[in-house]
Amino acid sequence: MLKYFKNIQIQGTNLEIFRFAFCVSFPIATMIWVGVDTHEKLNIPNFRPDPARLNQIPKDPLEIRAEVERMRAERLERRKRLEEKAKRLNIVPPSEQKETENEQEEISNVAGAVVTATAAAPSS
Repeated sequence: MLKYFKNIQIQGTNLEIFRFAFCVSFPIATMIWVGVDTHEKLNIPNFRPDPARLNQIPKDPLEIRAEVERMRAERLERRKRLEEKAKRLNIVPPSEQKETENEQEEISNVAGAVVTATAAAPSS
């Protein structure tokens, strides 16, 4: 392709005229291209959801209380379900794991105290 334009040299005034024409015509051509049948080019059917399907925010106190109770019940149900699953898989929750570690430390401390007490006691 360059071999066809190899001998063409645009310099000086002709270059400035070309640049001016390009700078003026490019935005106009872009606006025409975008502006023609924009509805067909950029339209996405069912882009906005139907208002009847949207989540409705509770506004009065009774609706707010009912929604909070529903969320609490859902959270408790999820917690029970996860606890049952953890029991089936023999997974110890982190809180119980810390408790068992603390109990083991106490047992070892008591055992250590008993050993030191028996070692320190005079034998008769």
